[in-house]
Amino acid sequence: MLVDICDTVVVHVRPKECPVRLVFLDCGIVSMLTEHDQEQLKDVFRAVVLGEGEKVAILMLEGSRVHSCSDVEAYKKQMADIVKTAREQTVKLGQIQVAELLKSVFNCLIEHKVKLESNFASVLLAVMILEGLGRSLDPDLDIMERSKPYLFKHR
Repeated sequence: MLVDICDTVVVHVRPKECPVRLVFLDCGIVSMLTEHDQEQLKDVFRAVVLGEGEKVAILMLEGSRVHSCSDVEAYKKQMADIVKTAREQTVKLGQIQVAELLKSVFNCLIEHKVKLESNFASVLLAVMILEGLGRSLDPDLDIMERSKPYLFKHR
């Protein structure tokens, strides 16, 4: 399945100036996601939604083709702390800096020498890019609640 992660069309109505304003947004991020890749991504996001930080760490470690993590327990604890922080802040765009959260995840992966697969990295990068747009459109959007039907479908 070929997925263009960020092709978006937004129509904004402004009656005083111009009746219709059309904005095209294309982040230019295209990634090939196999069924396995899709399931792996859903498993990781599902674990985040459920607050299972150590499971997130294990899934990322298992999904990494190459890693040289020498202290798996420290890595799992650090990832669990990141997920716990995210859960405590909720994931309403107006309350959390998604880019900061993902930066913490990337730093954890780098520190523990866990290589993130390119497809997964592309998705996370797209989330970081679209955070600002989502925040401006609906700062009260709760990403975790809105993602549950998709993440837990067929479970």
